[in-house]
Amino acid sequence: MEQSVERLGYVVMGVPDLAESTKFYSNVGHLTVHDSSDAASFLGGGYDHHWLRLEENQHRRGLMRVGFQLANDEALSDVANRLDERGIRWQEIGDLEGDGVDRGLRFVDPDGVEIDAYTDMLCRAVKPTQDVVRMTEMLHAVWFSADPVAAHRFYADVLGFRASDWIKRNAVFMRSANNYHHSLGIFRSSPQRAASMDHFCILVENIDDVMRARNIALRQGAQLQKDVLRHAASGSISVYIADPMTGISFEFCTEHDIVDPDHRPRLLEGSPITRDVWQAGSPGLAKNAPLGATSDTPLTRTAKESGGESSVADLANSIA
Repeated sequence: MEQSVERLGYVVMGVPDLAESTKFYSNVGHLTVHDSSDAASFLGGGYDHHWLRLEENQHRRGLMRVGFQLANDEALSDVANRLDERGIRWQEIGDLEGDGVDRGLRFVDPDGVEIDAYTDMLCRAVKPTQDVVRMTEMLHAVWFSADPVAAHRFYADVLGFRASDWIKRNAVFMRSANNYHHSLGIFRSSPQRAASMDHFCILVENIDDVMRARNIALRQGAQLQKDVLRHAASGSISVYIADPMTGISFEFCTEHDIVDPDHRPRLLEGSPITRDVWQAGSPGLAKNAPLGATSDTPLTRTAKESGGESSVADLANSIA
């Protein structure tokens, strides 16, 4: 099957305080506000109208929707036909004035994640000036599923994603047509946690950008969800910064692998060294480590709900 999806386009998140979250992603995430209204902020780091859309929502915090850019109108028709064949309802989207997206469709995956598949987005004439953290791509998004094997099958059959690697059968990293190691990652979780987001990732130019982003985040009072590491699966050097309003994290990474089109997915072990190859040789490491969330790992409350307690989600075993 042809790879219908070219790349990850954007993530939409619900936040309890739009102004506060917009400030956080501007100051700590180094994103530029490209457009805004009383109900939403559109932020980006490249020519695209937005990579991140924040919507004020008192009842739904965290992941609301993910947008993937398709190759062309033919790919859009193919996706619609595949959804029809499976009896999955979809609706047309496209509002250049309101959303910055031209033509597309919206549907819900088997876990309950709302997906936009679109052809084109408004493009800025000039890329935002980036003197500190130089960003190149909105790279990937990772969320939870009760059944990653079934989720892999769905995204392969409907959108043409290809598996790059597995962690046992508890996590799958899937690539789009740009052939970065993954545009999409799916981790096993309890059914209650399915469709919630672990993190999204922005690709930066080099390790200096990763370290500047890390150090500025700490000076701004932000918390690191995971400190600097190198992943075995993608080769990325990454740092993860916690979003105090939603409990998810966002990743800055560099040296993320571009894989061959005929790459055969590996079945990697679920160990600390898979998460961070720089831990190799460290004493006291367990042979295997839990992956992602489990049935006894509930979502962490936000700082406002917990009276100021830490709002970092307990995701220390995430691997993407």
